[in-house]
Amino acid sequence: MGDDLTLPDDVKVADGNLPARLADTALNATYVGLKQAAKNPDLLIVGAITVDGSDQVTSAAVQWPDGTPGTLTITARHATGAVNAYNITYGSPATKTFTQPAITRNANGAATNVPQIVVS
Repeated sequence: MGDDLTLPDDVKVADGNLPARLADTALNATYVGLKQAAKNPDLLIVGAITVDGSDQVTSAAVQWPDGTPGTLTITARHATGAVNAYNITYGSPATKTFTQPAITRNANGAATNVPQIVVS
């Protein structure tokens, strides 16, 4: 077979144009989308990691499921050290940025509100 076709996130292919085995429902159930992958940056980190004086990650190289490189940058932490907010770029140069707005945590550091990832 030839090369695989990669479509941008905002391009949709109607189910009728796909073989039954590749219908939207099956794809969504099988593969993680970029926005969902951005919710768990640990799955994306590959290569160089920068840490601070307390050995907490401040930034790291990432590789998206489609092989695209990017960078994770931690932008806020809770007093317990838990990550409260971060950005992950997609592409080099970046064509998208996935931003986790500040997570609300209680005094013990447990998340009490986690906003949706914002894509810009």
